Amino acid sequence: MTGLKETTDKLTFDIDFDFIRRMAGRMQRNKDKYPMGNWKKPIDIEELKQALFRHTLEVMDGNYDDEQYYGHLVAVACNAFMITYQLKMQEK
Repeated sequence: MTGLKETTDKLTFDIDFDFIRRMAGRMQRNKDKYPMGNWKKPIDIEELKQALFRHTLEVMDGNYDDEQYYGHLVAVACNAFMITYQLKMQEK
């Protein structure tokens, strides 16, 4: 006999964990400028959007790498992540 586990309507994390590691690595690599948890503090969303746009322009030009392999794509994701968090905090 085997046990059961309810999975209906539960999230399945079908996601590239290496990409998540790259995001964490990018944020950790900049810890001398931005201390751990800095993204949780209020940050000007317009500044984040400008950073997101700069990296997006690089991607649109076909330049995916900065000092990190696929770094511009990872930076887009990090900035989108931080913008989302800042918007969520403003709603509270």
